[in-house]
Amino acid sequence: MKYSLRKTMPHALFTPNFKYLALLIVVIKSAAGFAQPTPFDKKYVDSVIVLLPKMSDSKAKVEQLRLLASMHLMVNPALTIKYAKEGTAIAERIDDPVGEIGCLAQSAFCYAQSGEWVKATNDVNKAIPLCEKYDPAKLIYMNNIMVIVAHTKGENEMALQYSLKALRNPAFGSGPEISNWPTYMQLGRIYYILNRLDSSRYYADIISMYVKKYAKAIPDLARNSYILFGNLAFSSKDYPSAIKNYHLAPDEIGLAKTYQILNEHDSAVFYAKIGLKFNLIQKDPLGIQESSKILAKEYAKSNPKEAMRYLQIYSDSKDSLYNSQKLRQLEQLKLNEQENKFELQKRLTADRNRFMQLSLGGVLAFFLILAIILWRNNRLKHIANQELESTLEKLKTTQAQLIQNEKLASLGELTAGIAHEIQNPLNFVNNFAEVSVELAEELDESVSQGDTKMIQALSHDLRQNMIHIAQNGQRASDIVRSMLEHSRTTTGEAQSTDLNNLAEEYFKLAYHGIRSKDPDFNIEFVTDFDENLGQVKLVPQDIGRVLLNLYSNAFYAVKKKQTELNYAEGDQPPTLWLSTKRLKNSVTLKVRDNGTGIPTEILRKIFQPFFTTKPTGQGTGLGLSLSYDIIAKGYAGEIYVSSEPGIFTEFVICFPVN
Repeated sequence: MKYSLRKTMPHALFTPNFKYLALLIVVIKSAAGFAQPTPFDKKYVDSVIVLLPKMSDSKAKVEQLRLLASMHLMVNPALTIKYAKEGTAIAERIDDPVGEIGCLAQSAFCYAQSGEWVKATNDVNKAIPLCEKYDPAKLIYMNNIMVIVAHTKGENEMALQYSLKALRNPAFGSGPEISNWPTYMQLGRIYYILNRLDSSRYYADIISMYVKKYAKAIPDLARNSYILFGNLAFSSKDYPSAIKNYHLAPDEIGLAKTYQILNEHDSAVFYAKIGLKFNLIQKDPLGIQESSKILAKEYAKSNPKEAMRYLQIYSDSKDSLYNSQKLRQLEQLKLNEQENKFELQKRLTADRNRFMQLSLGGVLAFFLILAIILWRNNRLKHIANQELESTLEKLKTTQAQLIQNEKLASLGELTAGIAHEIQNPLNFVNNFAEVSVELAEELDESVSQGDTKMIQALSHDLRQNMIHIAQNGQRASDIVRSMLEHSRTTTGEAQSTDLNNLAEEYFKLAYHGIRSKDPDFNIEFVTDFDENLGQVKLVPQDIGRVLLNLYSNAFYAVKKKQTELNYAEGDQPPTLWLSTKRLKNSVTLKVRDNGTGIPTEILRKIFQPFFTTKPTGQGTGLGLSLSYDIIAKGYAGEIYVSSEPGIFTEFVICFPVN
């Protein structure tokens, strides 16, 4: 398992631009773990090193030292330890527990990375009590460091327990999604090492999402992700995919072991040497062992002397990892842990004493301020109540006016539809009347000339015109009578109604209403009515108002899509689908359009009063709210919506029937 600190970000991201650097630091610190390597910026480092001796001990100085430590993780681990320890010492002196946690995290991560697991564990043990009291979320990162420590010691089952402990921390998942990446990474790699490949692939699938979104922001985690992908491909014998991912990392040891199994000696040796050189600089014992083992095996075939040299490097690295001094230091950890707890208890006691002193002064100040506030509130209470009552009255008046405006807007759409409906038969009446006048004149001439055949023909045409005039006059009369019935003030009493005809009739009115404003507007109307629906007891004016609102919104959506997006070739043209269905104890009515759809984030708000997505002056935000009230309160029914942005919107009305 590799924990490389190699710099893999594009050169353009390392330009000495302070604004960009500050932004990148914030992203890395807050999102993916505050001890992740920070890109090295020489100009910034040089300027801070000059300023540090002049700075007094403060939280700002601790943060600068922590940042310097993080920057040197990739280029000089020894300086990382130096700056982290200086920051820790200052943080202890000035009582800056958050800064102390940050500096301990830097040194612990560096120690764990280089195989100094005793020192890493010691720093983590010092940080844990501080995390528990001041920043519990940082316990996630401490557990992730201990994963590295346990793996370095060869205790991979213990490493898995530390990873799961990080995953189960109550704070896990509460921050930005990118902050989960390190933990998922640890789990994927540990499961791979334990040969539990299904679990490893599960977390690799999760990690792939982070790589796509955040690879440039945190290249170190992206590198380790590609290594995991390569390892899984290697284990499946998908060597081309393994090589591709190892190159993306890049991971020379992964490339070396792949070329080794492919019997490509030169490539295996080439990449193993690069990996060994890098891991010697980083003091990564596992990396040293793995690369030297590959080289020893390759040279065993052609150069036994070189093979022995690399075996010696392998042996020396293993001895340094498990030498007697480290084992003695491990015993000392328990004593250090007890001393740390004692020091923390002393600090907590001092904090408690300061708190008690401040509390006493605070209580006295509180009562004094409270007395002043009560006196002042007593004086202003009467004035505030009067202003509140006045404001409330104005709000009620405004709401009533807006509701009335919404009703008038619906009436206006209805009136426009009625006018259009009546205009058609009137046009027929006018046209046939004009033609009849001309026929009468011709009839007079024929009578004076005694042309019997012409008289009969003209008389027949005139009679037919009169029939058409009578029919269209009756049609206009029927429309007026029907509209008068619908516009009559409702008594609130339900009556048996043909819901299919009502829905279709109000569609025509709404459609003619919008056509009177926009003659170029067209929409296909598709119905799927339940023929067995029968008569439904309802108040036609109420349901008609609901339907007008739904139709108007559908027209607005398809028109907006035509204007802004256009309908792609092969798409269904602007269409409104209307269907009814009678169930055992209820009736369902669906209105669907293929317009712009409704974004998911506002879907739950559309029935709220005064909420609208239309431009100012084109909607009050009350249409759907009033519709909801009519269905939910007037009929004990339900109205709900489903939508996919850019595809469709569907409103479903369901109310019980006897």
